[in-house]
Amino acid sequence: MRIHRRGFLRWVAGGAAWLLARPRAWAAVPPETALGIHRATRNTRLGAIGTLLRARRGALLPEKPYRGKARVGLPAPSWYDERGLFAAARAYPPDASFADAPCSHAALSALLALTNGVTKRGSGFPLRAAPSAGALYAGEVYVVADRVEGVAPGAYYYSVIEHALVPIDADVRVADVASALERPGEAAGCAAAMLLTNVFARYRVRYANRGYRYALIDSGHIGENLRLAAGELGLAARAPLRWQDDRLNALLAVDGLEEAVCAVHLVGMPGPTKTKDAAGARELAERQAADPSSLSGDLDEPERYHQATKLVEGKGGMTAHETATARGAGPAPPGDEGGPDTAVHTAIRHRRSASTFEETPLPRAALLRVLYLARGLPALHRTDFIDLYAVANRVEGLAPGLYRYDSATGRLEEKRTGSLAQPLVDADLGQARSGQAAVALIAVARLADASARNGARSYRDLLLDAGATAQRIYLGAEAGGLAARNLAAYYDDELDHLLGLDGEREVAVHLTALGPGD
Repeated sequence: MRIHRRGFLRWVAGGAAWLLARPRAWAAVPPETALGIHRATRNTRLGAIGTLLRARRGALLPEKPYRGKARVGLPAPSWYDERGLFAAARAYPPDASFADAPCSHAALSALLALTNGVTKRGSGFPLRAAPSAGALYAGEVYVVADRVEGVAPGAYYYSVIEHALVPIDADVRVADVASALERPGEAAGCAAAMLLTNVFARYRVRYANRGYRYALIDSGHIGENLRLAAGELGLAARAPLRWQDDRLNALLAVDGLEEAVCAVHLVGMPGPTKTKDAAGARELAERQAADPSSLSGDLDEPERYHQATKLVEGKGGMTAHETATARGAGPAPPGDEGGPDTAVHTAIRHRRSASTFEETPLPRAALLRVLYLARGLPALHRTDFIDLYAVANRVEGLAPGLYRYDSATGRLEEKRTGSLAQPLVDADLGQARSGQAAVALIAVARLADASARNGARSYRDLLLDAGATAQRIYLGAEAGGLAARNLAAYYDDELDHLLGLDGEREVAVHLTALGPGD
């Protein structure tokens, strides 16, 4: 391959600048804080060379093989309900209780298929229900079954490609999962626990440190499919954020380093509505605060970040996480009441990442409807600390510029006007789609506020919430005949500057382009 002299000199200069900047950046920002983790996973112009060089290792396995293990077949998924996406989102109960009754085999099969199952097969690698950075699919799904008809109790790995369960440990029960939760009572009566893990090496091989963000965001995508699909299938679901990491990893026989539990979802038949019960709650502490020596300096960066945000049983240092305090939905956008709705399973199965965006303007009402689903229903929020900004390029009745979505009023708050299409493309690593889309929606984390309440662990929560928000944008786009695409590989400092953020207290954590397209 012939290398032009100018291009070669550019690579040499960039590499030298990165080598000079890297030690200083590491010394200034230790990774054991939420801000430190965020900075160590950002994209910068000086850091691009080093990121590419350090990424030349790892594994690219589409799923765990479990060779020689038996498979427990699942029935072909059947979509026996037609509950609408918006209806399921509005009805989601954040403090669901369970009826201590079995879940059907068919319901579990459909739930797994909609959570992260194969939705399209062709000449290439099978596509899944949830998007993935680079189609590398770092996320895995495990099931701990207690009362599922046709499935013996125990822990299982979900084989996406085969749509089957692989037995892991017949002795594991939901009670074992519950014992690791900050509030064990949340699991009372549930039929199964679904644990979402990430195999970090799958993203590290291409994205290096940045892959840690993508892995957690993907868990948010996958988990949001699960929560909405459960509503359509007549199941109740809860998603606790705080648990003792090592105990859950041990249940699945994963090491907590190369692969670790990143999200927990409890599912079962719905029980009577009740007020939040903190009985049995205990305070968990961050691992490095309880035992600083537990953080090995020999770990790769994504593994170190995850170790730094583990929780162990202890006292002091952390305030127990509470879900969003505002339970009521904001005002529905114009035209939403009684409007057409798409079945949850249809939106999930048909969702795709847009390849192109059209020049057709996006109706303002259509944008508000997607924003309402994405961030206007506080019961769906995983944290209180994510805001949604919009860079409008072509929205009917809306001047090009920057806006913030106010979920309390259902309105767009103007921040500045004027075309930002080209500056957005420049900040988005030159990805033209961000400027071609009718609007770019950016999840902004109030990092300082979240960290003050929940320490470094809050960084996990913020990315899970950003991923869940982006998945609702995807599904809302599908329901409205629109197209969406995640474009999360941006220069952090430049995007923060474009949005008027300080890069410390408030930071951009995800970007999704939206508009007419295919």
